[in-house]
Amino acid sequence: MTLYAKWQNASPLIPLVPSTEVFTVTFNTRGLSAAPSEIKVANGETISTMPANPTHFTWDFEGWYKDKKNTQMWDTASDKVTKNITLYTKWKPKSIGETDLWKSKTDRPDDYYRIPAFAETKDGTLLAVTDLRYKHAADVGEYDEWGGFRPFHPRHIHRIDLILKRSLDYGKSWSSLDTNLTNVPETPEYGCGDAAIVADRDSDEVLIIHVKGNVRYQDGKQNVAMLKSSDGGNSFTPTDITDQIYGMNASWQRMFVTSGKIHQSRFVKVDKYYRIYAAPLIGDFGNTVIYSDDFGDTWKVLGGDATVKPIPSGDEAKVEELPDGRVILSSRFGNGRYINIFTYTNKNTGEGNWGTASHLQLGNDGGTNGELLIVKACAVNDKTPVYLALQSIPAASGRNNVTIYWRTITENVSLDEFVTGSEWRQYQIHTGSSAYSTMIQQKDGRIGFLYEHNAKSSPAGYDICYKSLTISDITGEQYEAAFLTQ
Repeated sequence: MTLYAKWQNASPLIPLVPSTEVFTVTFNTRGLSAAPSEIKVANGETISTMPANPTHFTWDFEGWYKDKKNTQMWDTASDKVTKNITLYTKWKPKSIGETDLWKSKTDRPDDYYRIPAFAETKDGTLLAVTDLRYKHAADVGEYDEWGGFRPFHPRHIHRIDLILKRSLDYGKSWSSLDTNLTNVPETPEYGCGDAAIVADRDSDEVLIIHVKGNVRYQDGKQNVAMLKSSDGGNSFTPTDITDQIYGMNASWQRMFVTSGKIHQSRFVKVDKYYRIYAAPLIGDFGNTVIYSDDFGDTWKVLGGDATVKPIPSGDEAKVEELPDGRVILSSRFGNGRYINIFTYTNKNTGEGNWGTASHLQLGNDGGTNGELLIVKACAVNDKTPVYLALQSIPAASGRNNVTIYWRTITENVSLDEFVTGSEWRQYQIHTGSSAYSTMIQQKDGRIGFLYEHNAKSSPAGYDICYKSLTISDITGEQYEAAFLTQ
């Protein structure tokens, strides 16, 4: 038997049409705000719905750009997506007025404020600390009722507390109430002052080192005390580290760690923490640098030899790191600063060598504590990356006209190059009476500057003022923060 097929007309073949290619658009806000979610766009199409404009406390959004350097703005009406792309924010700094955080003989009519210290926690909370000096403005120690040493006048132990304010919006506003960190009794047996502070970049730990005692620095041994927080500076636990610090060298009989900023390394990390550096002023010795790899529990002398005097005639000093990881020490001097540089031979053990201290001639400050800060920046005109060194001191004699001196430096700048005074430019912060200052680069890329101004009485108390600056402000629009175009 034969079986026969039956045929019917088949449907015509429909040619396959290639599917439209889809690309991904991502958004980069340069770390200032949460990045919008990525979107999918068909090949050759415009972006029909752009994300909401990002916002920030201290910067204004100025548009999305096709390139990191912000040279080509994305045109939402005509630009089409033809590949996977990233769009970058362009930010313009907001104008933020300066704020007096504390005013001597004002909010507390009988009392004075002195000595700014400043840090920022890992979540961006700013912490400002100062001395609250009751009744007169003199330092920790024994004084007569006017803060002096008049013959036949009874002396008393000066009551001084450390107090703190915080900002949750990068300095636009500050807590109205102070946190008293030391709570010295009304009938004191000691005073607490001259805070130096650092906040760990990876955890909620905050460390303050300060003077504690009833003896003037000029007269004898003052205790070295530490306050440590594990909750971002909301609460602190006190510890006395006097024996540990003085025990490094039996010849050290009077000292204190310079107030302001304790520097945390950008390069050296041992186990859990990045290394921290502080600079004591030691009577009849000068300056040394001490460091800790466990965030303040134990301290060692940088270089390992506590008899070495990096700046023998130094006064209050600050520590920073150069771009190649060398450690630089800047110490108070009547006309500028003494500078020295430490070069590691073994970073893990802290071994290395100091150079010979050199004088950086700047201003005519009469001798005050100022801050040294090294930051990344880029040229405004061609976006060339650079490093800037910033040094704050009064520019005029008699503690007047606090100024930030600045210059560009190379990664391997030599000591001789660093102290070449003709390379330094200046940006005046304040006209008139102004003295101690400190500064940090905040997580918003701005320079947070905390300083004393408006002297009251003798010895002088001051108003403690916060000012938010951009690198463009400081450099006369020659340079800007590196993150803006990188």
